[in-house]
Amino acid sequence: MRPVIWFLLLAALAVAVTLLARFDAGYVVVVLPPWRFEMSFMMAVIALLALFGLIYFGVRAARLALRLPTDVRAWQQRRRSDKAEDELSRAIAASLAGQPAHALALAERALTREPLPLAALVAAHSALAKGDRQAAERYLVGLRTEIGELKDAREAVESRLKD
Repeated sequence: MRPVIWFLLLAALAVAVTLLARFDAGYVVVVLPPWRFEMSFMMAVIALLALFGLIYFGVRAARLALRLPTDVRAWQQRRRSDKAEDELSRAIAASLAGQPAHALALAERALTREPLPLAALVAAHSALAKGDRQAAERYLVGLRTEIGELKDAREAVESRLKD
């Protein structure tokens, strides 16, 4: 509905400008030595509007071009984060399916993309399930888990390491 209203307003504006242009008796003289330009008032108004539009879209294009590297970096970061989260969810599924080697490989790939605490816990749990205690300890080093469930999971893995 909104585009229809905009189209009708634009059409009414075009008709009004056309009617006003018929009764325009004035002219504009622009002098830029050694040149002199004479044009009707309506032609000058249309030229100024066209110049404004050209400058407006030129500035917008320049801002878009200058902002492009930042946007590309943000897109790459989002993509890397999405891949890491996808690999983490697949690692959790593999761990629950009883495939510790596959879960460990997926969790390691997720950790190389982004340092996710849950990926480190899944990797440590999978390493313990494979019987590799040193790898499990390596994944737990430097892991900060202040969140309740993650802290409990870390403590459970550490208690299994002590046994």
